Amino acid sequence: MICRTIVPIATLILLCSVFCSAADSITCPETISTHQELTAPVPGWTPMLDDAPHSLAGITFYDGPPAEKASLVYDQITHAKSEQVATWRFAPQTDRRIWMACSYAGTAIELTKTLPPNISSCSVTYDPQQSIAGLPVIRKITCR
Repeated sequence: MICRTIVPIATLILLCSVFCSAADSITCPETISTHQELTAPVPGWTPMLDDAPHSLAGITFYDGPPAEKASLVYDQITHAKSEQVATWRFAPQTDRRIWMACSYAGTAIELTKTLPPNISSCSVTYDPQQSIAGLPVIRKITCR
């Protein structure tokens, strides 16, 4: 009797650890540091570098590599006073992967990565009462 109870519980714990860790590992760094420079001098001007870190400002999901520019629109968005949640659903594909791009305020640098193939949806929670670079602040990313 104990064995019948322990095996299903152990299986649930194992599955939760696999899926929970996958959801936790998909996030964008809150800030990045960059080194930008002019491509050509501007007569009469001296360039100055602002060494402040760049804050996360946006997230885009792509069907395939971001260089192909196949960005995906969310499937659903819910609005509440204190938050908005946008949800993307991904159809299982064997030949193409879903990519995520993190964009940052004050720079053209983006960080991109492929999502694990078992991810079927991602939700991004925004705070519409705060903004970075004109976009609502990203509170949380949850992928399953």
